[in-house]
Amino acid sequence: MRARGARRPSSYLYKAGHIIIMDTGIVLLSAFLGGALTVLGGIAYERIEVGRRLLSFIMVATTGMIFSVLLFGMLPASMQVAGAGYAALGFVLGGMILIITGYIFPHTYGAERYEDKLYSILRRGSLVITGIIIYNIPAGLAIGAAFAGSMTLGVAAFAAVSLQNVARGVSIRPPLSGSFPRRAHVLVIMLLAGLPALGGAALSFTVLFSSMPVLLASGLSFSAGAMFFVCADQLMPLIKGTAKTHEVAAALFIGVFAGVLMLGI
Repeated sequence: MRARGARRPSSYLYKAGHIIIMDTGIVLLSAFLGGALTVLGGIAYERIEVGRRLLSFIMVATTGMIFSVLLFGMLPASMQVAGAGYAALGFVLGGMILIITGYIFPHTYGAERYEDKLYSILRRGSLVITGIIIYNIPAGLAIGAAFAGSMTLGVAAFAAVSLQNVARGVSIRPPLSGSFPRRAHVLVIMLLAGLPALGGAALSFTVLFSSMPVLLASGLSFSAGAMFFVCADQLMPLIKGTAKTHEVAAALFIGVFAGVLMLGI
């Protein structure tokens, strides 16, 4: 006979499952918002005049924040769980896949022109949309993997990606408006940028949450490598387009510093 106040074993399982579902919901919502906040930048472009120089500074600074989360948060966590070997292997594989993806699919992140023979036959808006997808899938992977590692890492990754996507919204609004004259169409496209991020987060979080340590470590470093490359790929045109390179260094320094503070909160 069960003692008074005792719970059925299934009630514990239900509670655990309920917590997992809640955690997954928070992660997916965070990833979607991180990508969809691009639309805020698109709206800000209409209301606030942001010079190219200032926009480049903001983009570089937010890239520095993301680098902090990847290099001082996700990679050390991966190394602590499974050692430097698995961390290095995952990082390299993540970067290589994004390198190959970038070569296969013509794209632009908005700040640069795609210098390729295909540019003449592809609409610039299509290249921007491809760039949105290529950026936000690794962003979602990073957010999901970071949340699988710890809440602190997840929140830091979400904040850094969100801030950069707001700035990216300002950058990609002009080329999208040139290809899609209707304002509503442009804003919907920018809002739907959250879907690739959601897909990436769903994949990484569901695979890595409660997984074996080696898989978690590899997933953290793989996501970090993929996101690092896509951010570096986006950063290069910004540096080339800025006459005063010391401003780029200052922006990157400020961003990394802010990211370190964010990880410590």
